[in-house]
Amino acid sequence: MNINDTHFRKVLESFSPLPDEEFRRFADVMHQRQVHKKEVLLKEGQVCREFYFIVSGCIRGYSLENGKEVNVRFYFEDDFAANFESFRNEEPSKFYLEAMEDSTVYCGIKTEVIPVMQNHISFYSFAFRFFQIQYFREAEHANTFKLMSPEERYQFILEHKPHYLQRIPLNALASYLGISRETLSRIRKKIS
Repeated sequence: MNINDTHFRKVLESFSPLPDEEFRRFADVMHQRQVHKKEVLLKEGQVCREFYFIVSGCIRGYSLENGKEVNVRFYFEDDFAANFESFRNEEPSKFYLEAMEDSTVYCGIKTEVIPVMQNHISFYSFAFRFFQIQYFREAEHANTFKLMSPEERYQFILEHKPHYLQRIPLNALASYLGISRETLSRIRKKIS
C-alpha cells in the first residue's frame, strides 16, 4: 500500500529530515491495517518482525508475571509500537503487544523496511534520533519507579500524561504504576 500521509511524514521528520525520495520509498513499504480491540500483535516468546505507527487507537505492551498481566507501556497516536530489541536482535520478545482500542496502524515489515533504510543515508540520522528519544522515554519511566512513591507516580501521570487517565482502564493503569487497583482508587480520591 502506498502511504502518502503528510502527518506521517511530519512525525517522521520530527526525528530527522527525509528527502522526498526517501520518504516515498519508506511510505511505499508501509501497510495500512485495521486492528481490533484485544487483537494480539506480538506474543511473548515470538520474534518481533513488524512495527506499528499508530494513526488512531491505543496499543499496550505487557508481560505475564506469575500469570498476572503487568503493563509496561502504552502507545497512542503518532507512537511507534514494537519490541525493538527483539526486532533488531532477532530474539524472542519478553512482552506482548495488544490493541486496547480498535486502531488504525501503518505496519512496517522488517524484510521490507530494513533494505530501504540501509540504502539511504538519511535514515541513519533518523534511526539515531528515534532510538535516542526512545532511550530517554524508557529512562524517564524507569526513574519514576526508582525515585517516586506510588502517589508521586500517579501525580506525574496526572501532570504529564493526562490522556492516560482518559483512555486507560483503571486496572491497566494500576498495573502500569505497579500498584493495586484499590491503592490507585485511594490515591485518586486523596488527590482529587
